[in-house]
Amino acid sequence: MKQLPFEILALLSPSGFNDRFHKHCKTSKTYVEAYEKTDTEYEQIFGKRKYSSYNSFRVCMNRRLKM
Repeated sequence: MKQLPFEILALLSPSGFNDRFHKHCKTSKTYVEAYEKTDTEYEQIFGKRKYSSYNSFRVCMNRRLKM
């Protein structure tokens, strides 16, 4: 069985996905572009999207920040 790097496994958790999103923000022109890079990466590895859209991701992220 192939071992996945921690950086990839971290995408499974909401905080890991957020960290990767913020990493992509540094090289993207918009938050939507950074989200798409992150979710495309997730989809290539795990075979499905983590969130249905950028708005869905944003709502979930804002809920976690308010806790």
